[in-house]
Amino acid sequence: MTTRTDRTAAVRIAWAATKLTRAGRHPIAIGRLAATVGMDPAEAHRLMDLMGFVIRDGLVVMDRGSRPAERPGSDRYRVDLFLLAVATGEPVHADAVCPATGARVRVHFTRDRVLSVDPPHAVVAASRLSGIDLALGQDYVEALVCTEFFASREAASGWLLENIDGRILSVPDYLAHTRRMVAALEAWPTI
Repeated sequence: MTTRTDRTAAVRIAWAATKLTRAGRHPIAIGRLAATVGMDPAEAHRLMDLMGFVIRDGLVVMDRGSRPAERPGSDRYRVDLFLLAVATGEPVHADAVCPATGARVRVHFTRDRVLSVDPPHAVVAASRLSGIDLALGQDYVEALVCTEFFASREAASGWLLENIDGRILSVPDYLAHTRRMVAALEAWPTI
């Protein structure tokens, strides 16, 4: 069983790894990651294992394809596209199918703003990462990860009933939340 402190530290080091690897494009030595976050390499390795990262030949890689989802259709281990935009500074285009209506959902955004949303009322279903404590100054920031896109709040209502800790946010609100979450992750003194 892992502690709340371990889970929070693991999320923070995973964020550092996401940034340093440019979201998996450039593997990084576990020693360099540990030095960047001011941590012993063995502890960094343990926390990266806890987060499900692959360490191959001393390199941290984001080998997302080898990790199964918790349940069929789950995006739990996929990279949150909003975090990807913030980590790399590159624009992201998401093209999804609403699981409730079958409608196409297209979203285009940068780290700073949403460029387009089609349909205009599309929302993000976000799962809460339980047991993660993120603070930004005096404020608590919920650790959320984008699970899927829905065509509207109404379309996401069934998902919300099945995911009582989940959140439904508009695309601009989720991007704003992601920026606050990243600020809380980076408030860790060693990142």
